[in-house]
This record gives sequence, C-alpha cells and structure tokens, in this order.
Amino acid sequence: MFKKKKVAQPVQRTFSKAQLLAANRFSGVEKDILHVALTDEGIYTAAQAEQAVQSFIQRGVKEHG
Repeated sequence: MFKKKKVAQPVQRTFSKAQLLAANRFSGVEKDILHVALTDEGIYTAAQAEQAVQSFIQRGVKEHG
C-alpha cells in the first residue's frame, strides 16, 4: 500500500499593525485605512491587510440626515 504524502502548505508571513503601517507596500491613503481597519493587537497576512483596505473602500460613506 502507498502512503499519501502530505502536501506542504506555503507559510504565509504575518505582521503586526505597526509593521504593516511601516511597510512600503501600502500608499499613504491605504496606511490611513489600515490604521482604522486593523486592531493594535492583531496579526495579519499581507493579503488580509489588502482585503481590509478593499472592504473599507467598498463600504462607502454614510450620510447623516
């Protein structure tokens, strides 16, 4: 019988909010969004940070009546 080999999952690096805000990967506006969208205690992948920016942008602005 053959044993199934486990396929190694790629390791995704994680970063603190402070590390993401210091990175050159994000523009100034994106860093402003990350400052609001991420928690200080959280740990995020770059993909999660990018998703947070996109989600924030798509929410739009609420008008007060």
